Amino acid sequence: MTPQENIETAEPSGELKIILNGISQLPTLPEVVNRILALVENPKTCAEDVNRIIRLDQSLTARVLKIVNSSFYGFPRQVSTVTQAVVILGFNAVKSLALSASVVNLFKNEGTEEFDVRKFWEHSICSGVFANMAGRRINYPLPEECLIAGILHGIGKLVLDQYLHDRYGEAIRRAKKEKKTLMSIEHDMFGVDHCQVGVILAEKWKLPVHLADAIRFYPAPGGATVNPTLVSLVHLGDYIARKKRCGNPGDLVIPRLSDDAKRILKLTQPDIDQMLVAADDEFDKADDLLDGLHES
Repeated sequence: MTPQENIETAEPSGELKIILNGISQLPTLPEVVNRILALVENPKTCAEDVNRIIRLDQSLTARVLKIVNSSFYGFPRQVSTVTQAVVILGFNAVKSLALSASVVNLFKNEGTEEFDVRKFWEHSICSGVFANMAGRRINYPLPEECLIAGILHGIGKLVLDQYLHDRYGEAIRRAKKEKKTLMSIEHDMFGVDHCQVGVILAEKWKLPVHLADAIRFYPAPGGATVNPTLVSLVHLGDYIARKKRCGNPGDLVIPRLSDDAKRILKLTQPDIDQMLVAADDEFDKADDLLDGLHES
């Protein structure tokens, strides 16, 4: 049973119907991104294949190359083509950058005082950067997965804000006033939370199952069924971003780090303390990434 079917088994409220209807009307991912996702799954794909697809979208090409040449990667020489980027970074890294840039561009309005979309992306991108940092420190084999999963982990909040705008502003105000998690207020007001909404969107977009798993279970990695390590790294990235007050996740709560995440990642308290210190060196990378992902 899919997450949407799970939600719809109970009689949906009027607000939930609005959310589900809104998701059905959201734009699909650009055809270029869908073709990149398909290419990366094909073992016969070469770097020029990816370049040929991405260069069909000049704006996307420019943003991918801007990110590749940013401080996030810190290459000593300019990378001038997508083919070079694929050769240097690998297919999965370039796929993640293209997917990230496309999703950010679909939700690029500035928002309101309660829900500042740029501040939301700042938190999300910091979460991805910190998850990537943690992944590299524990030798996770595909740290670029941590980056994209961290960037997308709160995507359901954008959907709730878009289709229940005034009520979602009220939810954010309540969360801050009552010093509760936004997720708990979402459940109270709408009968659904941003993780459930986010995974429905992930299914609509046909995102890889490990990304959907991270979106659904990042607050509680013990429930992850596909890749608990990735979900735990996203949980850790979100935790560090909250500790460092990066952007605006919608509430003021810093949840305790999950015992499941510590067990899955085999982290001791000294490990966590070291990562919190190391995160201070990642802020410039996050700023450059935020700038690169937004279409100019």
